[in-house]
Amino acid sequence: MQPDTSSPQHILAAYFEGWNRHDAEAVIATFAPDGTFTDPTTASPIPAQEVGDLVRSLCSAMPDLHMQWTAALGSLGHFAVEWRLRGRNLGTLFPGVGPTEQTIDLAGIDVFTLDDSGIRSVRRYYDQKSLAEQLGLMALIQPIAQGPAQFGYSMRVASDNRKPPGVIALTWIAAASPSEKERIRAHSKQNVRDFLGEPGFLSIVTGFTGLRGFTVTAWEDEASMKRALSKHHTVAMRELFGESFVAAVWTSVWTPSRINRIWVRCPHCGSLEDVSDDHRSCQRCQSELPSRPAFW
Repeated sequence: MQPDTSSPQHILAAYFEGWNRHDAEAVIATFAPDGTFTDPTTASPIPAQEVGDLVRSLCSAMPDLHMQWTAALGSLGHFAVEWRLRGRNLGTLFPGVGPTEQTIDLAGIDVFTLDDSGIRSVRRYYDQKSLAEQLGLMALIQPIAQGPAQFGYSMRVASDNRKPPGVIALTWIAAASPSEKERIRAHSKQNVRDFLGEPGFLSIVTGFTGLRGFTVTAWEDEASMKRALSKHHTVAMRELFGESFVAAVWTSVWTPSRINRIWVRCPHCGSLEDVSDDHRSCQRCQSELPSRPAFW
């Protein structure tokens, strides 16, 4: 007797086996023509063809992806299946985030509605915070705004240049929409690559609160800054003035009126040492001091 390929057990097994074979078409084939999929990354239920894109994306990001699943619980076309996903992140999983090379061991559950035509819907649940932390990513819980304060994120990129800054560039730029914010970030990434190729570049601290981005960039001198800004930055500026790109922007260049000292705590005697000249021995106890931090 031929097996019943329309039975819930057969459909669910084919669904998970498709994932494990990294076979997007096999996963799509388990869905009814109007079947949908939802998980924490989808803004709304997506059709089966887009589930195929999801399979391909995840398997590209984790080439050894494997799902272990338990027997389905339920009846009358409604079932729940617990699963455990394992794999190593060797490809891009989220836009703008490179491979972390971390190993994932993520538990979750898929809730199915199905009939003889296949899977009508899948609702996938898992802990996004656990996934982020396993990937080595920050998962911060903080308000978007509270009173006069706005919250966001920041990044620092430093060169090996440890000289004091001769000029500081301050910039803010306001995106008109979330998609435009990503366009600004893409330009910024290329700018930072150019900055790192300039010997006179010290470091940059940049971030966003809402749709407003900020940068503080330190340079040996203005000539160094101008050389770095003559590269990809000119492309961004052409778009800024030649297209409907960004809602508002302000730039400036500052020179220091006073450079104060750098102080480091001796880990042995607790003395606070002035290490601006980069001396390496504590003047109180003669113990070796930590390396002098960069000025910015």
